[in-house]
Amino acid sequence: MRVLIIGAHYPERGGVQLYSTYLSREFIKMGHEVEVLSYSGSSSCFGEVVHQLRTPKVKLIRGTSFIINASMWMKRKGRKFDLIIANYAKTAGAALGISSLKGIIVFHGTDIFMGRILKSIVRKSLSRGKTVSVSRYIAERVRSIFGVESTVIPGAVDRDEFLNIPERDVVRSEFGFSDEFLVLSAASLVPVKGVDLVVEVASRVDAQFAIAGDGPLRKFLEKKARKSGAKVRFLGNLDHKKLIPLMSASDVFLHMPRFEGYGLVIAEALAAGVPVVAANVGAIPEVLGRDGILVGSVEEAVQAIRELKENREKLNSFRGIARDRVLSRSWRDVAEEFLKIV
Repeated sequence: MRVLIIGAHYPERGGVQLYSTYLSREFIKMGHEVEVLSYSGSSSCFGEVVHQLRTPKVKLIRGTSFIINASMWMKRKGRKFDLIIANYAKTAGAALGISSLKGIIVFHGTDIFMGRILKSIVRKSLSRGKTVSVSRYIAERVRSIFGVESTVIPGAVDRDEFLNIPERDVVRSEFGFSDEFLVLSAASLVPVKGVDLVVEVASRVDAQFAIAGDGPLRKFLEKKARKSGAKVRFLGNLDHKKLIPLMSASDVFLHMPRFEGYGLVIAEALAAGVPVVAANVGAIPEVLGRDGILVGSVEEAVQAIRELKENREKLNSFRGIARDRVLSRSWRDVAEEFLKIV
């Protein structure tokens, strides 16, 4: 079978990109031919053929240029594919809609928010093909906004990446962290990810804080951290081979987004065995369940981390609690669930 996956791809970082990259790998392992239609700078990770479209790195223009260029490309070459998966409805889904081809549109989270014109284009595409949502929460929102039912296909973690993780002391030494209580957060530095809230928490907790990720808010957040006196280190984007060991070597993983369609980073933190404190928003309760601490404000996050720091027994009760549950789902499962709805 010839498969086309549309949207953000390796080496960009984020849940959408990981979804695309690991789906590509699993389809290839299953014997399918995989091509990816993506943005400038994308590349192959597992042997998939990647087609880069000209997309300037300018907000709004980047997404619009991708929609136009991807739809034109598909009109010329899209009919040769047996399966088309559009990752992220607002861009890839819109491009699929304009091309008039049939495929599967995957809603990841913030792509449920779109203007009237895009909504009309995506709605037509949904009527021709299938709809997937990465969480029950997003499926409910898609039903409410677009009037269609979704098949829920959450992401997964790569089990091999969570085996043979280096010892805590080795990892901390590599990054230059002491044995003091360490709180890690990992997210794109954009408003919706709430990293400013992480900095607020850091200013009120006596502990080391590390933030992995990059984005347009970095200078603002660094300035905010300096002014507040918070002990925060901004690590920039980290490769998974670096991030996962650091998760395992941390005492708490903190995630404070204002909206979350799934929260793959939480699944990764659970797989790494680190206790999780996370905002009670979007689909996070689905991913975290009772295996971490849900909070509704900065104050609640501060109290939760202080309690975990002071109560080692409680801290240890959360360490590794959901590791087996999370590792039981693989990206092969995700790929097979897509094939079931074709």
